[in-house]
Amino acid sequence: MKKWMKILLSTLAGLVLLLLLGAAYVNYSPVPTYKLATPTIEVPTDSASIARGEHLTALSCALCHRGKSGQAMEGGPWREKDLGDLYVANLTNHPNSTLSQYSDEELALLLRTGVKRNGEVALVMPRYAQMSDADLGSIIAFLRSDAPMTAPSDKQWPEREINYLAKLLTKIAIKPLPYSENVDNPVPDDKVEQGKYLAQNLACYHCHSADFATLNEADPEQSEGYFGGGNLILKKDGSKKIPSSNLTPHPEYGLGRYDLAGFGQAVRYGKSLNGKDLDHSMPRFTNLSDQEVEALWAYLQTLPVIENQIAAAE
Repeated sequence: MKKWMKILLSTLAGLVLLLLLGAAYVNYSPVPTYKLATPTIEVPTDSASIARGEHLTALSCALCHRGKSGQAMEGGPWREKDLGDLYVANLTNHPNSTLSQYSDEELALLLRTGVKRNGEVALVMPRYAQMSDADLGSIIAFLRSDAPMTAPSDKQWPEREINYLAKLLTKIAIKPLPYSENVDNPVPDDKVEQGKYLAQNLACYHCHSADFATLNEADPEQSEGYFGGGNLILKKDGSKKIPSSNLTPHPEYGLGRYDLAGFGQAVRYGKSLNGKDLDHSMPRFTNLSDQEVEALWAYLQTLPVIENQIAAAE
């Protein structure tokens, strides 16, 4: 055999060995853990703040954490299997729930950075880096309350079993966000800023941008295809994945065909322009106030049009 052929084969064999060793390292080494400084969080006790926390929790956390058996946020198996067998945590005030294992400070750290109390990063939970200090405290105050959503449930779920893809992502892509300090509420009379705050803290851009893999949670507007849609989302019946809608003001493929009233029907009740149920898995934000719907609409109208030709829902 010629000398150059031997060198080539040796090089290829070396590369294959390196790839196998790398794959074995990813599969069998521990998931990375992080030690972040414990923040200081002021948790209010007044009824208005707790009511605000209930409203925000119903708009966001409860969409995934509310169990199938009732109103309580007892969690359950995560519906998608792309990353393995994952479970949504029990956020009720049962002494054995996941919530009860966390201090207020650990909850604040998790909600803003994604880092759990064991140092691992939560895989599918949105991080609320843009949420104000006041709203963060209000959510924690509500979670500690005796409301029906937090009524004690003894449901317990297995430890997650993540697959190779998830293990790889924890080593190269899924990292903690920095803990945001001194985040103020948006200006009350600025509808566009109010809408931006809602759109980012309800994680609307997560589904309605190009791909979960290219989200920028630290600076959402830098996410690829921000609100241009196309991200593949599992339908509610679990049958297949379909592309998310383009929510930029595109006249044919986006919100250009809607008015405020039609947008409100879609975002609150999942109704298309002709009154039919939209064929996707978007949550129904039924408790959005008129003011919040108007603010979301105002903000989405300011976005640059993206020419993403997703067929508009009828």
